[in-house]
Amino acid sequence: MGRAVINPTEKKLTPTELKKLNRKKVYTYIYESRQTSKQAIAEALSLSLPTITQNLNEFIRLGLVEKNGEYESTGGRKAQIIHCNEKARIAIGVEVLKECSQIVAVDLYGNILREDTLPVRFENSESYYERLGNWINDFAKSLPYPSDRLLGVCIALQGLVSHDGETITFAEILQCTGVTRATYQKYIDLPCHLIHDTEAAAAAALWQNKIENAVYLSLNRNFGGILIINGEVVQGRELGSGIIEHMCLRPDGPLCYCGKQGCVETYCSAGSLKNMANMELNEFFRRVHAGDPRCSKIWRTYLKNLAITVDNIRMVVDCDFILGGYLLQFMNQDDIEMLTNYVKEQCAFDTPSFRFRISRYGEKSTQLGAALTLVKKFLDTI
Repeated sequence: MGRAVINPTEKKLTPTELKKLNRKKVYTYIYESRQTSKQAIAEALSLSLPTITQNLNEFIRLGLVEKNGEYESTGGRKAQIIHCNEKARIAIGVEVLKECSQIVAVDLYGNILREDTLPVRFENSESYYERLGNWINDFAKSLPYPSDRLLGVCIALQGLVSHDGETITFAEILQCTGVTRATYQKYIDLPCHLIHDTEAAAAAALWQNKIENAVYLSLNRNFGGILIINGEVVQGRELGSGIIEHMCLRPDGPLCYCGKQGCVETYCSAGSLKNMANMELNEFFRRVHAGDPRCSKIWRTYLKNLAITVDNIRMVVDCDFILGGYLLQFMNQDDIEMLTNYVKEQCAFDTPSFRFRISRYGEKSTQLGAALTLVKKFLDTI
């Protein structure tokens, strides 16, 4: 949420436009400062005190801003402490997986307030959508906030979603291609939105850091990848926000769920690693880090395939690479360094400064990112 500025080369703003711009500037300053004073706002934004007072009164009326005590006196009248009410609005994010669903509620700063898991396997049936909806409704009602503070529910799915957000256009993992948003909304009391799971995870990474150009790689049970340009997830035509997982690594490789052979998904997903190891991943990584020869060889092969994927992408776009998702909880710094070195070795050109950025949200990235898309939309409307 960047600070709004007036470009002197642009056309002169109307009084209404100027009022909206000043409103946004004042709230943005309070939001980014978290705690401030009226005088500090005036000095930072070069706005008159009456303009600031008018906007503050409106924000207080809406519950977005609160007054909380006074600063210590510096010789004159004590300045009132103004702070952003982070719980003025709450967003709910849901990640629907084949084996379960996970849910979080977050405040305006992305802090997780509550979370839960529904240990029910997905199925494309009316009874499942009803059960999921009832679980989401019960979760929303359990929050200690009135319904008018809730921004809605954003559901992240293992599938592509149409540009208008109304239809799942490709979802072979869940076998629900063609299902509409209305199918979910039918049983959910709050406004419901759909999003591709990898796009949601990338939204969490964007929230975490100011990112200009990057590729976000989701090391989840099913692999995912998203291209970020100018701080926004790139939206394509038919293929949504990107499906790096279906780039071909080897044409004669394993059959992918998409119908092709040798996709990145079949080599670099956490699911494919688990199949190669033939054991649960927590045990696999315990053995890897203990020096087990067989497990270490499988892990090195996985990292080399991931390095080839990264190198292929870098030949098209040279930018930052962000790692997130399920596997991060098992990986240590040595693993990241090994992968980094494999990427450098794979590249035909000298790139000594290449490093991975790491998402701090790990396996919660998707449901958290889904909720944060609603927070961002709300902040953009102020």
